[in-house]
Amino acid sequence: MTDKVKKIRPIKAQPFGDYGPAPRLHPVYAALVVVVAVFVMVIAQGMGMMPGVLLGIIEQGDGNNPNAMLYLLVFGFGMAAIASMLWVRFVENRPIASMGLRKEAALSRFMRGLLLGFAFNAIAVFVIFALGGYEIVAITPALQSSTALVMIGLLFLGFIVQGSSEEILMRGWVMSAMAARFGLVIAIAVNSSVFALLHIGNEGLDHINWIAMANIVLVGVFLSLYAIRETSLLGVCGFHAAWNWLMSLGFGLEVSGQTVDLPALLVDFDTKTDVVDWLTGSTFGPEGSIVVSILLFAGCLWFLVPKKGKGS
Repeated sequence: MTDKVKKIRPIKAQPFGDYGPAPRLHPVYAALVVVVAVFVMVIAQGMGMMPGVLLGIIEQGDGNNPNAMLYLLVFGFGMAAIASMLWVRFVENRPIASMGLRKEAALSRFMRGLLLGFAFNAIAVFVIFALGGYEIVAITPALQSSTALVMIGLLFLGFIVQGSSEEILMRGWVMSAMAARFGLVIAIAVNSSVFALLHIGNEGLDHINWIAMANIVLVGVFLSLYAIRETSLLGVCGFHAAWNWLMSLGFGLEVSGQTVDLPALLVDFDTKTDVVDWLTGSTFGPEGSIVVSILLFAGCLWFLVPKKGKGS
């Protein structure tokens, strides 16, 4: 009995379950894992995008084109997700489940995250509208075009791939690797900060929305706490997909400074230019609004409240 106890290596923190000593990576590698993850993402995305460039599906300057965006979401981000999982499984030699990709109640967790993402997004947008930040341009304009409806449906699947890919990279790979060596606080702080840095150039480095950057750090903390609370990555994958899709294609608003050239499915909102930017988010979209800051902060507090029951 004593010999068995001595062989057990202490695990500092495994947010998605106890998978033994394998996730406890070498401290130097664990400290640099975020750099490795971003490098793998960039290389994999480049490989995924290359066929689209060669075939003329993607051309410089057409990032808002629905066809180009669909290709980017599915193949660019899809390749990044696959590369992340392969790296963790065969280079870090730890199970994919240690990234939070667990099969237990997978569908129900994903659907719950999807509904929560829709709800958070709708609340934020309609609060900003009620405070005078947006005006309604049209109601359900996409219903007038069957082609637009098909593309909106395809982009929903694309945003599932894209949102899941970013969660696999940041909350799945980086957070789990760093948490097992340095603890949850450092892991959450690092993955959330890097997540914001990856978005900092969306509108150009000469036009940085600092409220938006703070909000992206905050959403990183929110999604980290959500994933830890569920001991699964599936819920945050659903939340991320719902947030991006509903904001851009449901309401016709910018998502992290990006737009899609399609009519809105539900309500086409337009940002009022004579209203303060901290309310509307300006050209970055609602993610640059103080309303989203308050909503995400409240969500973080909710996830920090201990669950009642056995083992909480």
